[in-house]
Amino acid sequence: MVLIQYHLDLKIRYNSVSMGITEDIFGTFCDPDIGEKEVKRYTLTCKSGIEVQVISYGAGVSAVLVPDKLGNKEHVTLGFDDIKGYEKFGYQGSSVGRRANRICKGKITIDGQTYQLNINNNDNHLHGGKRGWDKYIWESCITDGSVVFSRLSPDGEEGYPGDVLAQVKYSLDDDGSLHIDFEAMTTKATPICMTNHCFFNLAGHCCGQKGLFEHVVKVNADRFTPVSKDLIPTGELAPVGGTAYDLRSPITFGEVLPKAPGQGFDHNFCLHQVRRGELGFAARFHHPPTGRVLEVYTSEPGVQIYTGNFIPKEKGKMVGRNGSSYTYQASFCCEPQNFPDAVNQPNFPLDIYRPGQPYKHSMMYKFSVEK
Repeated sequence: MVLIQYHLDLKIRYNSVSMGITEDIFGTFCDPDIGEKEVKRYTLTCKSGIEVQVISYGAGVSAVLVPDKLGNKEHVTLGFDDIKGYEKFGYQGSSVGRRANRICKGKITIDGQTYQLNINNNDNHLHGGKRGWDKYIWESCITDGSVVFSRLSPDGEEGYPGDVLAQVKYSLDDDGSLHIDFEAMTTKATPICMTNHCFFNLAGHCCGQKGLFEHVVKVNADRFTPVSKDLIPTGELAPVGGTAYDLRSPITFGEVLPKAPGQGFDHNFCLHQVRRGELGFAARFHHPPTGRVLEVYTSEPGVQIYTGNFIPKEKGKMVGRNGSSYTYQASFCCEPQNFPDAVNQPNFPLDIYRPGQPYKHSMMYKFSVEK
């Protein structure tokens, strides 16, 4: 009841209009529980020429347009022309939760009680389960300079304990910094870990593997969490030195990906000197031919670097914006978050939140052009 009243208060509190944001309807989603519902789209622009679109389906980023060093604008995230694409191909730009990343066997134990979460990734739980938060329409509204999405996740959803009220706020600064602020509160002890799941290619969304391999990447991490064959952390915090995961100095994806064991990167990096709760530098990506730069900042202790390893290699299997074909290792994700499976790893940072203990995560994508 407390969370429901807080939800109503939020909707009243943010019922205002910002002159810097426009709103339209992106499409209609047929919710299996409540039927058809409109998907709202909001467009944020700034003086540096960057444009960001966010939608109420999955509280996600549907488009980011960034000029290159010649002033030519291009989409730098994968995306779709209509809502059907987002329904078919999960996590594209979405806010993921209740718990981002993987939980081993979908089992969590809190205060001596074991809960079985829904299994949706081999034998494990991924990104909130079969119907995570990325697959719902969120309530939305505009406040000065920001778009705010909110959703009430009921007790027992996907097996998780507790009602959780979650909020995602998007703000775009004139210097090209997209701030994403996550907040949540719960009625029972439960894991909470939220992040954004954009797929980037700074060369342009349709530029394929060649464009990805041209990116120069730097990650502010001196350790990483090794994983099993099912990509579940072993519990070790291993030094990156002498491994393919040493991204402390700038290196191209083209140089480092062939050295990465398995299919590529889908690993958590432990950030160096980033204090939890304070915004700190996580990673930098630069595409020299266009000059486009993305810097990522977070208040969480880790960042998952993923290189699109599970997108099909065959063209035409995943058709995106303007009929573009998105393929294997043609994009990357940089997902700030707590370490995967932290609820089952006693040496990983806190993963359980309790009534009266709000969850907060601030992250930032900063776009710029290096001429």
